Formats: sequence, structure tokens, C-alpha cells
Amino acid sequence: MNACVILNPAAGPRDFHRQLNKAIEYLRTHDWEVELFKTAAKGDATRLARQAADAGCDVAVAVGGDGTIHEVVNGLAGSDTALAIIPAGTANVYAVDVGIPIWSPLRPNAIRIAAEIIRTGQRRKIDLGQVELADGQRRFFFMWCGVGLDAAIAEGVSSEDTRRLGMAAWAIAGVMVAVNFMGIRGNVTVDDQKERRRVLWAVISNGQLYGRLWRIAPDAKMDDGLLDLTVFEGHGVLSTARHLAGLTLGQYARDPTVHFYRGCSFTIETRKPLPIHVDAEPMGTTPATISVAPHVLNVVLPSKLPSHLLLKEGQA
Repeated sequence: MNACVILNPAAGPRDFHRQLNKAIEYLRTHDWEVELFKTAAKGDATRLARQAADAGCDVAVAVGGDGTIHEVVNGLAGSDTALAIIPAGTANVYAVDVGIPIWSPLRPNAIRIAAEIIRTGQRRKIDLGQVELADGQRRFFFMWCGVGLDAAIAEGVSSEDTRRLGMAAWAIAGVMVAVNFMGIRGNVTVDDQKERRRVLWAVISNGQLYGRLWRIAPDAKMDDGLLDLTVFEGHGVLSTARHLAGLTLGQYARDPTVHFYRGCSFTIETRKPLPIHVDAEPMGTTPATISVAPHVLNVVLPSKLPSHLLLKEGQA
């Protein structure tokens, strides 16, 4: 087996990188051929992943946070090369959901465990979401696409902020943005059914977990050929506070201003443009069409995967 390790060198402290070198040596002692590549600029991880796929690499290992994984996914989609991850960023929502341990000074063996998952884990094919904007720009997303408030927050958070402050950077940006953010009237089309909504924010989910805190789409499966859409309606900061409280307390499903949909394709059009993010990476503004791309990504998952994330093997 051979692996291409794509490392965001800004992710993780010096101790993390020492442990990463040990993990690479662990794979090599088990007859893996491993090459390490470091990113230097935005888009490098996508380019390197595409090169790995074109070269027939068995596994591309994304080492970093959700942004690095997002870029690698966009380079691997549609190829036979499998995605594996060694999490090192701020959120690492996917790692939390599938049970890949996240390194910390209190858990120094996490990288070794992640390497063992790469060597011994199961391979599965999963779906991706794809966003298309009015200007023709297209991009895959791995976990979710957000429209409105959360995308505006993503625009206000820099990588430097997250390195210095961690999750606190998102909380600070969230407060600053939410104070002045208003819902916008628009149309939400699910497959062929159109509804009018005042969109405060909307989340199109491929997985279940959102921001490590909330299981916003508890019935979503990453391999069912469908996406789950949650639309939060409202006007301003009071509506935002109400929705955050509902999510935190697990009461949001009972809120008449929260709407749930499942489908293959969604179109969101708003009277004024709303920002969009894909896996917490700002992309553009509405209008946008979001659709599922079924079974286009191979992934390496823990052998004992939580049963709620995927359909049973053989189930369609």
C-alpha cells in the first residue's frame, strides 16, 4: 500500500509534528510506502490530492483541520484514492463523528491510533454535496454547506484567529455578526417543491454533527444518496438566540420557525444575497443550487464505526 500525506504545516504544535513523524514511520514499518507533502498556500491541498489520485495512490491522508480535509476532498472526488485523516485543526467535526481520536498534549497517542485506523480500517464509499453558484463556480462539500448567518461568521474568522484562540474565535465572531444579522425573504426549492421562507440561516448536511456541538441532522446518512436541509427562519439577534438555545437544549425540532427537508437537490434564492460557506470555507453568495453527488468519495473509517452514520453494507 502507498499513502500520500498532505500536511498543513500550520496545524498543530511541535509535539504534534514529532508524533506525526512517528506515525509515518509506523506505517513504513508495516510495508507502506509513504510520501509527505506540505501545503504552502490555499488550494495546495486540492492540487496535491488530485496529483495523488492521478498517480494511483491508494490513500491520501489529510493532516489538518476541516479546511484541509475540505480541500483534499475536492481533489479526490470521483477517484479511486481513499481519504484518510489525521486531525489537527480547531473543529475536526468529521473526526469526532466517526471516532478518529484528536491529538492533544493529554492524548499524545491519538496520532498513532489514527495511523492504525489508516492501516487496518474499513473502506467505504460515501456521498458528497456539491454547490453551484450563479457565476458557474462549483465546489464539493464533505460535511455541510451553510447559507446566511453561519457563513457570515465564517467570513469573519481567519486562520490566524483559530490558531491563537481556538473555538473561542468562532464564539467571538458569532457574537459580533449576530448582533446585526437579519433574515432575508427568499425561496427554498426542494427537488421540485418551492416554499417561501425568511432565511436567517440554512444548513445543508451530508453528515449529522454540526460544529462539534449539535447533531443538527440526526437522521442523515453519508451514503444514502440524499442531503438534509434545516432552515432557521427569523429577523435578527433575538431569533438567533432562540435558535441557538433550541439547538443546545435539543428543542429545535419543535420550533415552528425551524423547517426540515430531505432531497437530492435544493435551490436557495433570496431577495438580497446571503453568504455561503462549504465546510466552514467561504464560497460566495446566493442564489445557489446544492445537490448530492452519490458515492463519489472513498474513505478509510474505523473498523468499529458508529452505526448511525452510514447505511448497513449492502443496504440501498
